[in-house]
Amino acid sequence: MKIRRLPGPASLAILHEPSGRWISLRAALNGRAGLEEFSHLQSNLLALLATGDQSRAKIIDAVDRAAGEGIGIATDPPPAIPYYPSSLRCFLGWEQHWTNAAHGLVQRNLPASRPFLRTYERLTHKVFPLLRPGSAFYDHPVYYTGNHLTVIGDGEPMPWPSYTNELDFELEFGMIIAHPVRDATPEKAAAAIGGFVVFNDFSARDVQWDEQRRGVFGPVVKTKTFGSSIGSVVVTADEVLPKIDQLTASVHINGELWSSTGTHGLRYHPGEVVAYASQSENLHPGELITSGTLPSGCGLELDRWIRPGDEVMLSIDGIGSVTNTVADPG
Repeated sequence: MKIRRLPGPASLAILHEPSGRWISLRAALNGRAGLEEFSHLQSNLLALLATGDQSRAKIIDAVDRAAGEGIGIATDPPPAIPYYPSSLRCFLGWEQHWTNAAHGLVQRNLPASRPFLRTYERLTHKVFPLLRPGSAFYDHPVYYTGNHLTVIGDGEPMPWPSYTNELDFELEFGMIIAHPVRDATPEKAAAAIGGFVVFNDFSARDVQWDEQRRGVFGPVVKTKTFGSSIGSVVVTADEVLPKIDQLTASVHINGELWSSTGTHGLRYHPGEVVAYASQSENLHPGELITSGTLPSGCGLELDRWIRPGDEVMLSIDGIGSVTNTVADPG
């Protein structure tokens, strides 16, 4: 099930897959005998994501009937943030992204070291050790806590932070927790995921280099906390989890294709990620957990850089997209 928020009176819309039309959930449920129990779902995304398979099937049937009767059709709904996360945990999902990005940082900031690194990697057929993730990544999922209060929606401008000259995008997916869990098994943790959304983890790369080398808390403070964005469409977990490592993805800047990538090679299954986050800690509905950047999903890896005025569109097939225009420096 694909869900988005409609403008005006608080209401959600469900995509009617056969016709490609968005149907107001409020209109689809209105006056339908036997569906009164779902009236509280009309504007409550988290409650809708927490419904079980049987309830979801009844809702889809109501949407099918509404579409057939021409009721509640939302024509070209504008982009809108689907919900406001109550917390943000950002994981590292792909080793390839880390090593690509590490090479990019060295290339930009320590160019004199490039011949040595190339020679080492050519002779050993291995990534230079300091450019690989820390050893903990190979033992268990790793993450940092982001700033959920600076998450903006699809279509909103992303202000360019005043303290950076190297703003970057990062293509990720986000997982919305729909059920409370604590000390969960991977299976129970996966069942707690209600939906998926496309996530852009904007980053200040020159600040990242400085925080990495001279900071105390690592390169995830002012590098990351100024802003990120999520797409308009939320897709229920049952549609995404079975193919989580088979999704294709892309980056378009001002309509130009910059990168084609995908989710293959994800180190840890989403259930393992959520289970790790829940160790001796309560996870609550509404918390957002992100995947980490897909390989070749950021400008640092591509050595291509966005500028004020650029339109950044990140897409993951089967989930959706998020588009933001980069505003002038603040």
